[in-house]
Amino acid sequence: MLIAVLLGTIFLLSLPGTTLWQRVVQDAGHGPVFAGIAILLLLMRAPPAGASVRAPSDYLRVLSWAAALGIVTELVQVSIPNRDVSFMDAMHDAAGAALGLAVVWMVERRRSLARADETRTRSVVAAGLLAFTILAWQPLQAARAYAERAAAFPAVIPAGSRADAEFAVAHESTLGYTQLPRRWRQPGEGNSIRLEFKRGARPGLQVVEPRPDWRGYDVLAFDVTNPASEPAWFMLRVLDAQHDWSHEDRFNQPVLVPALTRTTIRISIEELASAPRNRRMDLAAISDVMIFALQPPVAQEFFVSRIWLE
Repeated sequence: MLIAVLLGTIFLLSLPGTTLWQRVVQDAGHGPVFAGIAILLLLMRAPPAGASVRAPSDYLRVLSWAAALGIVTELVQVSIPNRDVSFMDAMHDAAGAALGLAVVWMVERRRSLARADETRTRSVVAAGLLAFTILAWQPLQAARAYAERAAAFPAVIPAGSRADAEFAVAHESTLGYTQLPRRWRQPGEGNSIRLEFKRGARPGLQVVEPRPDWRGYDVLAFDVTNPASEPAWFMLRVLDAQHDWSHEDRFNQPVLVPALTRTTIRISIEELASAPRNRRMDLAAISDVMIFALQPPVAQEFFVSRIWLE
């Protein structure tokens, strides 16, 4: 019954999350759940007669069962709407099971440290540390992304390699980093974001989950470069956590980026705040920033050097 409850928890963890932390906690949550499942399965097997510890084969058998169970729970989701099979989740399931079994091994062997077990115990400790590293990797990377985002503020983007990997999304284009062409580059300037796209595409750059509190700032600025021989129309979009996904409930402003030009677009924060039709935008809860082409640009690249607050 308890195992069924734990498996039910896995399906709840698989519900889509909206923030990076929610997604990471959901993914990492597979580890503790399968640690509990593996420990329960092991405790259901009594030690051999006259022994105080379970045999190594019992641990390997339970690890195999738990890993197989994790794979099955992923395959079951193929038939469930809005669910995807995740190799990462299956790996977290196996890592959690391995970590739980390693803990039980150490507890049992603490009472019976036979010399014959020393080599095997070192292997178990190594496996447990590896499993812990696998489970901790995503939370640590998420923490790094949030730390980079906070350190870069009031720059919205770029914020750092890990932050941009998590919070910057390219639409109908490929996101890369490179120096601006020489004619627009300033001395000592670093790389800019380059959106590369196919002819006929409408490229866009979206910043999801930016640092939300924009109170105390007056201007939102975009440093962009249009290398095309014709001007390009772009839409600037900003919304907050209360947004209802209607066009009227957010800030939308079309801007014309002249041909062969690097320019800075500045938007008043007061304009953002007053943009929703029936309310003021919550400047303490900004949740999304996007710039995207209204028509396919002539060139197959577009540059965003920086988005920031002043």
